[in-house]
Amino acid sequence: MLKADLAHSDAGLSASSLKATIGAIHHEAIDFDVMSKVLTKMTLRTSLPAKQRARIEQSLAVLKKQRFFASSASGAAQRYGFVFDSCDKAMQAYRDRLPEMTALAKAMAVAELETDGLYQESKHDALFAGFEDLLDAQDAALFPDYLVCLNAGKMGAAESAQLMEMLADGLPVKVLVQSDDLLGDSSLANRRPAGGVGPARLARMAIEADDAYVLQAGASHLYQFGERLLKGLSYTGPAMFSVYSGAGLGALPPYLAAAAAMESRAFPAFTYDPAAGNNLASRFDLMGNSQAERAWPVENFLYEDGDHQRITQDIAFTFVDFVACDTRYAKHFARVPRDKWNGSIVPADDVLASDAKGGVEKVPSVWMVDGENRLHKVIIDQKVVSEARRCAETWHSLQEMGGINNSHFERLLALEKQAWESQQRATAPAAAPAATAPQAAAPQAAAAPAAAPEAEPEKTSDEAYIETPRCTSCNEGTNLNDRMFGYDANKQAFIKDLKAGTYRQLVEAAEGCQVSIIHPGKPWNAGEPGLDELIKRAEGFL
Repeated sequence: MLKADLAHSDAGLSASSLKATIGAIHHEAIDFDVMSKVLTKMTLRTSLPAKQRARIEQSLAVLKKQRFFASSASGAAQRYGFVFDSCDKAMQAYRDRLPEMTALAKAMAVAELETDGLYQESKHDALFAGFEDLLDAQDAALFPDYLVCLNAGKMGAAESAQLMEMLADGLPVKVLVQSDDLLGDSSLANRRPAGGVGPARLARMAIEADDAYVLQAGASHLYQFGERLLKGLSYTGPAMFSVYSGAGLGALPPYLAAAAAMESRAFPAFTYDPAAGNNLASRFDLMGNSQAERAWPVENFLYEDGDHQRITQDIAFTFVDFVACDTRYAKHFARVPRDKWNGSIVPADDVLASDAKGGVEKVPSVWMVDGENRLHKVIIDQKVVSEARRCAETWHSLQEMGGINNSHFERLLALEKQAWESQQRATAPAAAPAATAPQAAAPQAAAAPAAAPEAEPEKTSDEAYIETPRCTSCNEGTNLNDRMFGYDANKQAFIKDLKAGTYRQLVEAAEGCQVSIIHPGKPWNAGEPGLDELIKRAEGFL
């Protein structure tokens, strides 16, 4: 616009100016004095108003000296840096640059209006006069975000507070918090940096900022969560990425340690996306975790026992298992010799699922494997159990946020069910009153014989069953396959799911039962190998 205005001015139409616009090879062929006189007479003489010219020149000056973006005018070397290793440095840089950001946003807006011919002085002069107070999130989104890289192990109280302040204020920051150690020292008494916030709590606190995008995940799952990472990076507003690297768990490779932390609920994955909707159900996503509906994920474990028998059972992977992966905590575990195993030693998840906070009735245990691939049962002290309970409570609160096992929903459902049952009772037809026999006929009426109790259907030799009332709770069946065998409220065994195991396991359980109450019946899978031998072994228990 300035060049076009110059071309129509006396200076632009002068002989020297015209000569400068044409290559030197033609200078001798053209009389530029004559050209200047002709063009001066023929050109429509219009020029930019002085006020508009000043406005355009001021905007150009700001655009040329800006340092937020590399350009031919400023050069990459002069560009501002946007990567910081502390919240304080990032906040200070943002505040120091804010006047320049405001001036540049104003210059960009003025330039757009001028090039489109839409600038109206009566309307826009007053608007841009107060532009210093109008830099909103949309204007700030035009500029590069500030990347802050933090290590949770080095964060103190001041750093944690500044992080939450940045997120709550909506500053254009993307914060990566890397956690290398979730457990801390071997006492379990100090699982957070001195004066700071524990790694697993930072992301939950960040959600309270409400308008900040939050992602928490183990390093093992970052590729899987690539789309969520990109969404957070492109989010207009603050975002925090809390990542557990697994580097502090020396007994396992970092990748496996990070996966174990997620699996054990020590560092569960979740995202909070304010742009996804206006309610928690839309914004909060917990589905990146294994078996998110359970307290602990359960997987099938297959091994060979001391008698070279194939054993399969379901095992929960809990916070206790995660702690067991860390050699610093060996003093909290004790191996139990096989001849000392008894019914009081139970899986850790059974103890964690109970309401009791202490007691010696049940001793929690986990399976561990030594360097020679031998399986051991290991018991845990109360300190680890207490930490595991806290982990379970935290996980349950996240489930509530994610709409899983939500107590508000369950209470509402119970109230609705109660109201429905009351309505059903109120609308049910009244039972007809029994007819009364005439008084005179009473002596002649013969007393009706009492109805004989209905006999329990007799079990056939083809049907598998357990004489549950005679069970001594020896755990033979449940240790063999706790998906096939279960305990009722009286801690007595019954067949929970016949098809969850094999006929071989049923026969082996019958052979191992001390009171011979398990009756295998006939095989239900004709394709199972070795049936002839198993049928012969089962004959004594039919």
